[in-house]
Formats: sequence, C-alpha cells, structure tokens
Amino acid sequence: MKKTLRRFCLSTVLCGTALLAAMQQGAAQSESASSRILRTTPQSVEDLQRIEHQLQAVLPKVLPALVCIQVNNSSGTGILVSEKGLIFSAAHVVGKKDTVLKIILPDGTRIPGKTTAENSDSDAGIAKISTRLNKNLPIVEKAETQPQVGDWVFSLGHGGGLDRERGPMVRLGRIVSLKNDVIQTDCKLIRGDSGGPLFNLNGELIGIHSRVGSGLEDNLHVPMKEFDALTAPPEEVKEASPDRNG
Repeated sequence: MKKTLRRFCLSTVLCGTALLAAMQQGAAQSESASSRILRTTPQSVEDLQRIEHQLQAVLPKVLPALVCIQVNNSSGTGILVSEKGLIFSAAHVVGKKDTVLKIILPDGTRIPGKTTAENSDSDAGIAKISTRLNKNLPIVEKAETQPQVGDWVFSLGHGGGLDRERGPMVRLGRIVSLKNDVIQTDCKLIRGDSGGPLFNLNGELIGIHSRVGSGLEDNLHVPMKEFDALTAPPEEVKEASPDRNG
C-alpha cells in the first residue's frame, strides 16, 4: 500500500513538473512572438491583428492622462506623469519657466498650471497643475527600456486643436531612426500635436512630440532622458572654505 502511494505521489509530482515546464515554455514562446511582432514588419493578417489588439488593450489606460495646454491664443498637448500634477510637454508649448498655463483635462475641466522647467535646446518642457484637485489624477508610466529602431509605437495628441466631440488623434507607426538623442518616427504629426506623448505598444511613455509637420523629417520626439535631466535633484554645490590666511 505504501509503495503504491509513493509511486502515485511521484507520478503526480512528475506530471505536475512536466505541465509547469510546458506552460513556461508556452509563455516564453508567446512572449517571444509578441516581442517579435512589436519590432518587425507584419507577415500576415494575424500579425496585424496582434498589433491592433495590443493597441486596443493599452489605449484606455493612457488616454485619461492626456491633457490640452493653452497659452494665450495657442495650444498644444501634454501628458500627466505624476499624481501631483506633473506634466511632460514640449518647451515650445509651455514656454519659459513660470509661464502661466491653462490645463484642460479629458473631461473638460479647466485648471491653472505653470511651467516649472524647460530646455529650449532639447525642447523638453515640464509643467505642473497649480491647484489642488479633489480627485486622483490618471498618470502614465515611463518605459524602463530604451526604444529601438523598428519598434512599433503610437502617438497621441490634440492635432488641429482641442475637439472633445472628435477626441484626440491616435497614430500608429514605427521608429525610423535614433539620431543625436532624438527619436524619429513615421507617425504623421500636425499642429496641435506638439507636446503630446509617444508610447511603445506596452503603453509606456518613450518620448514627447517636438517638431511636427508634413514631412518625415518633422516627426521628431524628445526622449525621456531629457526629462530625467530636468527632474533630477540639483547637485549640491560645495562652497569653498574662506581663506583665513588672506
């Protein structure tokens, strides 16, 4: 009886181990296929459907964090990245530090904001909501891995200006090049898209729209490292000790 029980237990363990290994292998193959399709040219209708389904899955997670930024008579786009109301956009949208802005949330709520940092060389700009809200702000996450040439991406923006009835513009494309610390894609951008977000197909933020226009050379995006530089705490300046012998 004991031998039979031991054999049964051993058989159960072996079967369970084999099943777990098969599941892990299947998951690895699925993940590999997913990674492949997110970085290569589609080879079939199924490949296109995977991209479509992936986009449909992540859009509802990132759209609520998209905002419109108005400065005087012009407007652009921004994306919420912190629950404290921090917004990434383009420097040419938010202007110089302390510029007063009007932030429009997806539900139409209009709230004051202010530019907190900008780098006109890279075109990275950061703004912050100036008032306290009685609700949690939706935010997006930055990508932990660097984008690669060929990656499938999508862009969001208020191209042509804010239109709540139409909704924001969504474009699907790929990364064409990574040169001089700038991301270039074939996502066609127009006026009003400036400052909007560029995501990978996992819904992670990888760039902010900078130069927009009709030509491919105008579809440029500021990478996240430029924003990391603006949000990094300032280095402590060591004061020189006074010369007591002078």
